[in-house]
Amino acid sequence: MKWADEIVLGALSQVSADQVSADLGSSFKSMLDTLNHVYLAESVWLKRVQGEANAKLADLVIPADTNALANAWPEVHRMWLDRAGSFDGDEWNKLCTHRNNTGVEFSLPYWQIVLHLVNHGSYHRGQVATMLRQSAVIPPGTDLATFYRTR
Repeated sequence: MKWADEIVLGALSQVSADQVSADLGSSFKSMLDTLNHVYLAESVWLKRVQGEANAKLADLVIPADTNALANAWPEVHRMWLDRAGSFDGDEWNKLCTHRNNTGVEFSLPYWQIVLHLVNHGSYHRGQVATMLRQSAVIPPGTDLATFYRTR
C-alpha cells in the first residue's frame, strides 16, 4: 500500500497543478481529490484500529495540494507499518469494533480491514492511472507483481 501510494503520488509531479486539480469526471473529480480520498480512508481506518471507534472521514483534515499530501501521508504509512509490526498471528483475527461514517456499528477482524484498504487503494489508484493517461502521462505500474519484482 505504501509503495503504490508513493509511486502514484510521485507520478503527479509530471502534470501541472492545474491538471492535478482538474475535474476529469471521475468519482472524486480530480487526481488530487482521488488520492486524498485514499489517504483519508487509510487515516480513518488507522484511527479505528487504534481504538477510536467513532472516527469519521468528516473529522479529518484534507490536504490542500500534492505537497501537503506528500507531507502528511508518510506518517500514516509509518503508523500502519508500526501497527502491523506489533501484531502477532492471533491478533489479526481479533475484531475491531467501529462505527462507519453514518454511525452504524460494525466489527471486522483486523486482517479484513487491511485487505480492504489494499483493495480500496488499488481501485482508486487505477482511477488515477486513467486520469494520468487523460493528461498524456504514462502511469506507473502498481500491480502486486510489479511490487514483488522490485523487491
